[in-house]
Amino acid sequence: MFKKWLNRIEERVTYISGTNFKPGVLSFEWFLVGISYLYGLGAGFRIRLYKKGILKQKNLPCFVISIGNIVVGGAGKTPMAIYLVDFLKEMGKKPVVISRGYKGKSKADSLIVSDGDRIFSDARDSGDEPYMMAKRRSFPVVVGKDRFKAGMKAIDAFKPDVIVLDDGFQHLKLKRDLDILLFDYSNPLGNKRALPAGRLRETPLCSNQRADAIVFTRSPDKNTNMEGSKEVLSLYPDRPWFKTFHQPFVCQQIAGSKNLKENTIDIDSLIGKKAVLFSGIANNKSFYHSAIKLNINVLHHLEFKDHYRYKSSDVFEINNMAKKVCADVLLTTEKDWAKLDPDIKWAMNLVVIGIQIEFEQPEKFKDFLNSRLEKQ
Repeated sequence: MFKKWLNRIEERVTYISGTNFKPGVLSFEWFLVGISYLYGLGAGFRIRLYKKGILKQKNLPCFVISIGNIVVGGAGKTPMAIYLVDFLKEMGKKPVVISRGYKGKSKADSLIVSDGDRIFSDARDSGDEPYMMAKRRSFPVVVGKDRFKAGMKAIDAFKPDVIVLDDGFQHLKLKRDLDILLFDYSNPLGNKRALPAGRLRETPLCSNQRADAIVFTRSPDKNTNMEGSKEVLSLYPDRPWFKTFHQPFVCQQIAGSKNLKENTIDIDSLIGKKAVLFSGIANNKSFYHSAIKLNINVLHHLEFKDHYRYKSSDVFEINNMAKKVCADVLLTTEKDWAKLDPDIKWAMNLVVIGIQIEFEQPEKFKDFLNSRLEKQ
């Protein structure tokens, strides 16, 4: 009973924080705005303590790049971190990704999830995003709530020359050499309120001196101007900015009751397919809209909370729905697949969709990155 009551409150707060509203006096919304005001004061005060040197930052003996945002939710931080690491490898660097390991159950100060080839942990211990990155088997991944301790473990184990912090903008305890701030082009500032009445972790005023570059994710297309980004750019004057796109791709296909004709398929082969989607990510709607944009015939979309742990009853519901609507295929995200037992029996073929970041001007970004790395 108590858990249901808490879930209802959480659902209501989630809904309110994503809408523009005028709170009535003594209403639930009015109460949330009051908490948001206090939260904003606290966040700003903490930032000022670091700025004045009252709270000390720790330094790692290598170049540190942070990927982050000021808005709660899926701005594409992990795909951006993956893109950046691959970019750094092309430049001849030895990068390691450090993540907090959000929702991971490990009690260790720091945990090596992968050495770039072997995987030593699972999603339950390390967290969904670190495990998803580890499954790429392309670069080492280390997690730890204390990013300095995790960074030192990474340096001892892998001798990197660059460390990339996944979702590190608010982790002021660790000094960084480059802060890249991400904004979702479609809704960059939410309703402009701080948590919990909105989705701002901190205000643009608090963050504009720390951001070294702005990256807009999920930009509509290559021919669209940046009219929707003008407000953000006005809040971060003189900062270099870049426009990126989310490009879905098939990263895996798992055989269900229907035999697979091929192990890997092209994303275009899903055009016209009747699909049931399921996802538990920060922005489930983005997954739905990506499928629609690919001209997939979405029959049903089962949405779960971000970082949701699937139970056998959920798998039963997903399989049952797919059979009920006579779907051709099941679709889920790369992040969700990282949380699922690989031995699950699916009612039909399951296609896992990943996201790749694409820069409108990749050479411009590379030149910017090079110029900052040369200053170290």
